[in-house]
Amino acid sequence: METAGVEPVPPKNANPVRRLRRIAGLLVAIPALFSCCALHRTTSVPVQTLLYAKRPEGRARTLVIFLPGKRSRSGDFDRKRFIAMARERGVDADLTEADLHLGYYREGTFSKRLWEDVVAPARASGYRRIWIVGISLGGSGALGFAREHPDCLAGLVLLSPYLGPPELAEKIRGLGGLGKWTPEKSGAAGSFEGFFEEIWILLKRVSSTGGQSPALFLGYGRNEGMTPSLDLLAESLPAGHVARVPGGHRWKTWQALWAELLSRQLFDEP
Repeated sequence: METAGVEPVPPKNANPVRRLRRIAGLLVAIPALFSCCALHRTTSVPVQTLLYAKRPEGRARTLVIFLPGKRSRSGDFDRKRFIAMARERGVDADLTEADLHLGYYREGTFSKRLWEDVVAPARASGYRRIWIVGISLGGSGALGFAREHPDCLAGLVLLSPYLGPPELAEKIRGLGGLGKWTPEKSGAAGSFEGFFEEIWILLKRVSSTGGQSPALFLGYGRNEGMTPSLDLLAESLPAGHVARVPGGHRWKTWQALWAELLSRQLFDEP
């Protein structure tokens, strides 16, 4: 990782405007360095979680699991008011953040840790319905997990999920869209391409059920860099399962999407 060089201390008679510019440059560089370091966090077994229980005297029937994006930190869903907004909307569920950061994806253990440390214990402890809310990289993880454990989830909420290389989405669109696409599984098993081919196969199956089994809701900003891939998925889902708002790939956009999707009472029991 490259680090910013340390500039010599200017003499006392140096131009004050130039000194302020140097200080400002260092202040800008510091967050960039920390954000790079944040992408190389160590993993732990079990994965760390934060639980926000609905009621102190017992568990709810529903559990909502939040999966972070690539640059997120533990507690971000609370700091960014996702927990508060759910409570304000009266969501009758326990909420938990699973700190499944980029390190678990690099190791290839994100799905195993999510199952063994979070979902399986939740099912054993009595939760009747389990939802996953994934942002960006967390959306990819949610889909990868759903592919391996298709019968254990009530639903998925994907906010700006990364759906793989754009060439794959372009290929699917060129063949007539997700409904007409016939998967070929050209990517090697366990490869980057193979993983996302399997993801699109899952999305094809879920879209054929009208966005059910599990329920799937998609939200993204209209100024996303990944809009072509997200549009392709959105076109295959019922309109009520898709939310779009102005904005790009950032928390402000995801907050607006979360508020919009909460207004649709996703987590109410059927």
